[in-house]
Amino acid sequence: MKYIKYLLLLSFLVAADADDMIVIKNGNVFVDGEGFVKKDILVDEGKILLVEDMIGNVGASTIINAQGKYVMPGLIVFSQLGLLEIGALSETNDSSSDIYNAGFDPTSAYNPFSQAVRLNRSKGVTSTVHVPGASGYFRGLLGFTKINDGYKQKKQGPLGLVTRYGQSRNDSRAAELMFMEDLFALTRGRADEKKGYESDNIQFFFGTNNEYKFTKRDFDAISKVLNKEIPLVVEVNKATDILNVIKFGQTQNIDLVLWGAHEAHMVADEIARAGISVVLDPLDNIPGSFDSLNATYENVTRLDDAGVEMAFYYSQGAGSHNAYLAHQSAGNAVAMGLDYNEAIRAITSNPASIFGLVDVGSVAPGYDADLAIWDGDPLELMSNVETVLIDGKVEDLSNRYEELTKRYTEDRDKPNSYRSR
Repeated sequence: MKYIKYLLLLSFLVAADADDMIVIKNGNVFVDGEGFVKKDILVDEGKILLVEDMIGNVGASTIINAQGKYVMPGLIVFSQLGLLEIGALSETNDSSSDIYNAGFDPTSAYNPFSQAVRLNRSKGVTSTVHVPGASGYFRGLLGFTKINDGYKQKKQGPLGLVTRYGQSRNDSRAAELMFMEDLFALTRGRADEKKGYESDNIQFFFGTNNEYKFTKRDFDAISKVLNKEIPLVVEVNKATDILNVIKFGQTQNIDLVLWGAHEAHMVADEIARAGISVVLDPLDNIPGSFDSLNATYENVTRLDDAGVEMAFYYSQGAGSHNAYLAHQSAGNAVAMGLDYNEAIRAITSNPASIFGLVDVGSVAPGYDADLAIWDGDPLELMSNVETVLIDGKVEDLSNRYEELTKRYTEDRDKPNSYRSR
């Protein structure tokens, strides 16, 4: 096996340009199935070529000594990074729409020079799954963007169609399911009615007074769910609502992902049997509504015990600026009893697995070289990120937070108004 690996390495090196090659030496590298183990990593042309116990002199132009450091995949966060700068200013919000709902995809509005993007990149984030916020029946489509510096970013998507079910609606839960059933039936087979709606801009259901006006773009997005190209991502919390959503998904023969799911622990076995993944914040333990009266810190451990695949986000405040704190959510999940390696996967490889992301989320040959090097355990509060690579390029980690800190504490030649007192 080693002989085959060296032959592969030789073939890579014949075609490789040493000026672009990077070797990361002696790091504690997170490898799926093993956890953190001592490894070297060879990177070229944006890809990971080898992850081995020792990589000798291959003529690489850059060698990064990661002795005593922790090397892991860059964090994949669920956020509005690059779409929302200041929540209180609508003019800085490109994550919402009043025109489209199901068909709304905000990724084209991504701003790579957002201060929130710079901050998150310096904290180990290499990519984000954009969370849309359309005001209609659906919130819109999830999309994926790498947050490297510069104008050009790699994108993937759409990844899923987001909606809500439960107390967040004003109508009966039964009516909401009926509405969705009728909507899916219309999208599947009532071509004449759909054509009439789209051309005449009449009400979506004849004889009803519903306020939802769906465009062709919206119907196209719904069709992707019905054709099983993307999952329906349902923001739902109440245990009985989760069961109804699972039954609905099975009846409609569509793929589902649960979002939030505060009471998922009460029906964890049913979620696992249905093969449904859950995206949640392990720190959500406060009953914020009647739908989440049984919220608990044990949500993640009970779901894990049942065999449910999970991905984590951070929802405790400050919006996209704090998206990187998903690693703290993962650390707290470990403190609550979750396996350490599973917590790391919940912020790296699991988001990629759940939404079908290609070549990201793992440290393995053939994957994009999206890596974060930490000076300590990534799930410890006091650990810091020292180096970030996105597509094999070492990124600038400067950010507004550090610039302001320097301005107010170190620039002694500036007036007092520039410095803290």
